[in-house]
Amino acid sequence: MSPPADAPAAPGLGAPAPALGPAPGPVTIVTTMKNEGAFLLEWVAHYKGLGADHLFIATNDCADPTVEMVQRLEALGLARHHATRIRRGGIQRSALRQARWYPEVTEAEWLLVCDADEFLCVKVGDHSIRALIEASDPAAHEVIGINWRNFGAAGLRGYEDRPVTQRFTRCQGRTGRGNYIKSLFRGLENVARIGIHLPHPRPELGRPFHRCIAGGGPWRNIVGEMILGIDWSAAQMNHYALRGRDSFLVKRERGRVNHAGQDMGIDYWRRFDLNRFENHDIRAHDAATARWLSALMADPVLADLHERAVDWHRGRIAALLDAPDFAALAAAIDAEMAPPPGPTPAIPPAAPTG
Repeated sequence: MSPPADAPAAPGLGAPAPALGPAPGPVTIVTTMKNEGAFLLEWVAHYKGLGADHLFIATNDCADPTVEMVQRLEALGLARHHATRIRRGGIQRSALRQARWYPEVTEAEWLLVCDADEFLCVKVGDHSIRALIEASDPAAHEVIGINWRNFGAAGLRGYEDRPVTQRFTRCQGRTGRGNYIKSLFRGLENVARIGIHLPHPRPELGRPFHRCIAGGGPWRNIVGEMILGIDWSAAQMNHYALRGRDSFLVKRERGRVNHAGQDMGIDYWRRFDLNRFENHDIRAHDAATARWLSALMADPVLADLHERAVDWHRGRIAALLDAPDFAALAAAIDAEMAPPPGPTPAIPPAAPTG
């Protein structure tokens, strides 16, 4: 299957970052998925539209057609599938360790770990992932941090087979607390562990990684290593943790891959149902994503699997709404949800905050 023709802080301590070639080399996106089939093709189309060379997709215990979809993508040369062998540290950490078995990961120059509900939004150059790398002084940096921007449910309850990035446009504003980041990083040979938010250096490296925030700005820690002062000027990681009330019930049933055993109840909902502002920066990616999504849906096997995944998702919603504990959570969410808010001005751009 051919891709669309037109798809497009101060350095750390110690030794300088390893030298780079004249242009960014292969870029691989690494993710883990369970029962994400209803949302999978939009996610794939988005990252291929950004210019990602490879998609490494690890799956575990899927009841929907996610595995068959990823296997079809692999047959088309668009992804590498891995069936996660769950070992110490849980599902996601096992998958990230096992990712190093594959050349799409080990031979990549740049890697990005993100989930099926995370969509990178690039605001520089031609809005490609390479434009972001080139804008972030890659010769001097090994890690490029990208702040989350959390998008709430905005009063939406039901599931629709429409792009998540178009349905949900209400989001958080800037706060003084900073925000979690996801990382583009290079130099896998110096990485002891691929983390969900950050790579961890090998002790023998003898120094921290050379890090910057997206666009090349300074790395401003607020809490620990993963929460930074917000700078969305060059990029943001759109995070759609809820995707509406009904899809959230399906997510809760699946469980948290990085915190197994922790329930996603009303407190989780409150944490991520952030709707004060409206943001449409990701519209810059719509054309490239639409071209890829059209190409993916033109494959009859993928199109059929997508419809089956949508039917499965709708069936799980109906079943969960009939289950007493999930119905109680839905009622608690309803009690908290305001009607969908009307238009408000987008949050104005601002200088990076520390």
